[in-house]
Amino acid sequence: MPMVILIAILSLPIIELIVLIEIGSEIGAINTVGLSFVTAGIGIYLVRLQGMQVMTQMNQAARSEQAVASPLVHGFFLLVAGFCLLIPGFITDIFGALLLIPPLRLLIAGKILKRVKTSQGFHQSTIIIDGEFSEVTPDEHDKEKDHPPKLG
Repeated sequence: MPMVILIAILSLPIIELIVLIEIGSEIGAINTVGLSFVTAGIGIYLVRLQGMQVMTQMNQAARSEQAVASPLVHGFFLLVAGFCLLIPGFITDIFGALLLIPPLRLLIAGKILKRVKTSQGFHQSTIIIDGEFSEVTPDEHDKEKDHPPKLG
């Protein structure tokens, strides 16, 4: 899996350049650069707008002492979306735009969490019993039989 991620990271700039050249040959170089700036501007505006909503949700959840996990997940993926939208290129813009869809963010987070739980060996049916012990010598054991322990 790490090798796949490394290959994806290394091949992304090449793929972005190929797509930029193809689009540039169809609509022109100036229009391609302009379109790249427009998608980045609109994307950053939407990330900012949704980020403010997530911050409001996080504040409300913290005030009412509810879990802030969901707003944190949204905030993380909005950060990734903003980063993708700032990188010049249309492939990263598409990925960033997809991360602007809240149900899709939760779906991706659920898949990642499930994968992490199964790869780490976490199981929901795990039972943990906490206890203490002490070693008892045979002499002490005989004394305990004569005097049962007191309760309370």
